[in-house]
Amino acid sequence: MTTGLWSLITKTPKMAFSRKPTCTLFFILTLSALALYTTLRHHHHHPRPPFAAAAKNPLYYRNIFLSTANNYTIAGYLRNLTLHPHLAGTPLSLSTAVYVQSHFQTLGLTTHMTNFSALLSYPTRSSLYARFINGTVHPVPLSEPDVPQNGVVLPYHAYSPSGTAYGEAVFLNYGRDQDYRALGVDVKGCVGLVRRGSGMSRYEVVRNAAAHGVSAVLMYTEGECKEGVERGTVMNGLGDPLSPGWAGIEGGEELDLNDLQVAEKFPGLPSLPISETAAESIIESLEGEKMPHQWMESFQSGNRRITRVGPGPTMLNFTYEGEKKMATIHNVFSVIKGSEEPDRAVLLGNHRDAWTYGAVDPNSGTAALLDIARRFSLLMRLGWYPRRTIILCSWDAEEFGMIGSTEWVEQNLVNLGSKAVAYINVDCAAQGPGFFVSSTPQLDDLIVEVTKQVKDPDAENLYLHERWAAANKGVNPIQRLSRVDSDFAPFLQHAGVPSIDLYFGIDFPVYHTAFDSYDWMVNVGDPLFKRHVTAAGIWGLVALHLADDPILPFNYLSYATELQEYKNVLNELLGGTISLDPIADAIQEFITAANVTEEEIKKLRVDQSSDESTVLRRRMLNDRLMLTERGFLDPEGLPGRQWFKHLIYGPRGDSESKIDFFPGIGDAMSERRGEKERKAMITHEMWRVARAIQRAATALRGEFT
Repeated sequence: MTTGLWSLITKTPKMAFSRKPTCTLFFILTLSALALYTTLRHHHHHPRPPFAAAAKNPLYYRNIFLSTANNYTIAGYLRNLTLHPHLAGTPLSLSTAVYVQSHFQTLGLTTHMTNFSALLSYPTRSSLYARFINGTVHPVPLSEPDVPQNGVVLPYHAYSPSGTAYGEAVFLNYGRDQDYRALGVDVKGCVGLVRRGSGMSRYEVVRNAAAHGVSAVLMYTEGECKEGVERGTVMNGLGDPLSPGWAGIEGGEELDLNDLQVAEKFPGLPSLPISETAAESIIESLEGEKMPHQWMESFQSGNRRITRVGPGPTMLNFTYEGEKKMATIHNVFSVIKGSEEPDRAVLLGNHRDAWTYGAVDPNSGTAALLDIARRFSLLMRLGWYPRRTIILCSWDAEEFGMIGSTEWVEQNLVNLGSKAVAYINVDCAAQGPGFFVSSTPQLDDLIVEVTKQVKDPDAENLYLHERWAAANKGVNPIQRLSRVDSDFAPFLQHAGVPSIDLYFGIDFPVYHTAFDSYDWMVNVGDPLFKRHVTAAGIWGLVALHLADDPILPFNYLSYATELQEYKNVLNELLGGTISLDPIADAIQEFITAANVTEEEIKKLRVDQSSDESTVLRRRMLNDRLMLTERGFLDPEGLPGRQWFKHLIYGPRGDSESKIDFFPGIGDAMSERRGEKERKAMITHEMWRVARAIQRAATALRGEFT
């Protein structure tokens, strides 16, 4: 085994050592890894801790979990995961699924793979030519330069329709309605260039362009990596397009591609991503309208020659051909059965598929998940088994629209509703500096407590919470989960499972490009893998608390505070034109239930007895804590987006909505209808929210009305 470890070390690519400081530090980490390996061997051959009492103490196991972190091991996992591109539905993607499954099996963990059949989308041919005012015609590069052609997919937008277009080039800023208004000219038949970054989805950008008569769309991303091309999906919604609301299984029901439910998920005109360099070469050649002043303020290009935005005189000849086809996707699971409450589950999830190599997105998270599995396996050899079941989830086809996780949630909806304690998601564990976390509010206290136990990866001798709190100047830094950009979405917004999403770094310049590689990670992103280690530490500690604490570490007073704040903000936006008394009354009911529950929690935490009555009371309390989030679901879902059931947190239907909570109310406020009809819609959605809060309060009390 020692020889095998050294062999792995010596096989690390030379590019990982391309900078001398990195080389030295990796050598130090190598020696540390060897020392730790000796410790692990000792634990393996002596599976019991020296004192039986310590073996029963959850704190003992949490300390072991933290102390067995290993930078080099995580680096090794990431290297193996990123040797090849692994786009969902391809043989190379299957190989990463097998790698994860084999890792779990080698650790002695119960493992299985669940496959689904889904409609995916791939490019077959694309081209772009620019005809400039002087009559010259030049091809516009559509892929990254100097990228080895070893399976990297051509830049494309998944689910874009095939099509051709020939028209004047025009710059459309972010492609929002307000941008078309600011431009103030007819863009019908034009090929539009749009920069990413407004918070609009790619689908919304293309939908807006189609509504204004644009014939094709080119999207680019501003930033440090000017040659990178950001791939992505333009599908509207989550999951397999052919099985909306049920799992796509081999031989199961599939809608026809021409079915209206399917067709409305895809945009009506073709689009392609291009690099910032390519986009600027076109935009610099434009004449026509002056760039609106409000665009210039946020325009990040250092090239101030860009003052005109077209249309024309540059003409663009655009071609994209793609194919939509059925593919098998593979979710991999490891299950650690609970010793006392095996029918209650804590789920940790990360997606595995990537547009290219995926060193950051998503395999920094995958590597962390594999290391958590290694450390949990070690704890099991030391005598630990969780009180509740832990499920490690490796999702496929997330990049196409959270397909792997969504199909599984739809297939297991009843079990999740009755058994799921919480879902903890890590997509990109290490994007850059700074810790970021979003969650449902009842988990806030747990997150804060765990950050006090983990060292800050970017500061010597400081715990993460110290710098995190200081950076946010006393304001609660925990964000909420109304987004739909990772695998927490189906768990929270469809199944009502309390959720967390955490990561280091707000963004990174090689996002969805061919440069998101192991080389970039070891030279730029996280050279010493300290952020990976910290992300895994937080992820694992949160899971250990949720799986082992006799009373679930939920605090619904935090939720009540958030709901009260939402009501106040909404009241200000509405200017008192609509009474929010029903919501206010429901929140007060929720506060009362939360206070009573908190007192009950305090009493039961003191009571350590294990008699049948106390165990039953503890179990009943935990069930209420677990099920309260489900109360915020409404079977009718959001208007026009019935799949999204959560009335507190969910995606906006209108990109210009002013609130990121109460999505149904936000959509009604954005409706462009008569004032009377709009007011009636807001009022109805307000009552739906009030009833959802009342349902949650009733669940928290645990008593029939």
